[in-house]
Amino acid sequence: MQVQLPQEQETALYDYVSNVLNKAVEDVQQKAGFDNPWIKGKKKAAEWLGTSPQTLNKLMQRGMPVHYLDDMDVAFFYKNEITEYLLKQ
Repeated sequence: MQVQLPQEQETALYDYVSNVLNKAVEDVQQKAGFDNPWIKGKKKAAEWLGTSPQTLNKLMQRGMPVHYLDDMDVAFFYKNEITEYLLKQ
């Protein structure tokens, strides 16, 4: 059995489903921190780069930008700085 909607209803249904899916993707991206320009921690930075922690350490030794706060033993990475660094290599 096949159901066919009038073109107007088909377009309205498509728009509704598209909006729901776009909102869901935006929510997931926000919860996952995709829109955050900063990365906290070496493990997350390595995951973001798609590298191993050892490769991340080598990049840091070669001058890839990393930020530390005086009272915290946590590395912070600014995504734009990492991207610029890698593009110059």
